[in-house]
Amino acid sequence: MTIKEIEDQIVEEFSVFEDWMDKYQYIIDLGKAMPVIAEEKKKDENLIKGCQSRVWLDCRQEEGKLYFTADSDAIITKGIISLLIRVYDGHTPQEIIDSEIDFIDKIGLRQNLSPTRANGLVSMLKQIKLYALAFKEKEEQKSAAKYSVEEIQKNVIRALKQVFDPEIPVNVYDLGLIYEVKVGEDGSVFIKMTMTSPTCPMAEDVVNDVNNAVSDAPGVNGVQIELTFEPEWDESRMSDEAKLELGLM
Repeated sequence: MTIKEIEDQIVEEFSVFEDWMDKYQYIIDLGKAMPVIAEEKKKDENLIKGCQSRVWLDCRQEEGKLYFTADSDAIITKGIISLLIRVYDGHTPQEIIDSEIDFIDKIGLRQNLSPTRANGLVSMLKQIKLYALAFKEKEEQKSAAKYSVEEIQKNVIRALKQVFDPEIPVNVYDLGLIYEVKVGEDGSVFIKMTMTSPTCPMAEDVVNDVNNAVSDAPGVNGVQIELTFEPEWDESRMSDEAKLELGLM
């Protein structure tokens, strides 16, 4: 359904109520039925500024569409945010940015809210739009960031040089633990690496650190790591910089 179709549906639902006390009760019921935001999402950065009561709003993107979860310590406010989520959930950032919703005035909600709650409603709408703008900008930056294989390769090596062996004060690249780096046209990266010893107790941690660092490198679109001990590592694989660092030259 489009945003407009969802709005029309809400207006029709509220039309069956003549008394505003009944409408308030319906809003309360909607708030009670709304899926609760995960506890770890109830953090300060998700609090909507400008609301009299506390309102947490989180947003995630899946396949180009935005999905919201929320909670509030005020039951009426919770019902109001549930209505907004119903309207905007599952739509693209651009659809949300372009929307000019009118169901709030059509059902008489704005007119029947206290000034502080009306300001809170405006703040909720603003935050939803801000999320949409942020995700749109992120999409634009991603599509604009076109990296060549050579550029990605350099970015990967730069990232590898930020990962250090926990027992030796040298990064894994200069230490010679990286046997191979292959970058695909699609930004996928394959890394073959080793450890200084097959019995290294920190092998899993180092591999995870490599994966995380390379995944965050500009242009990288997926990382595959193969850990091998053939051939075994020895000091000859170290760069001159590493040997100097360790006093071996």
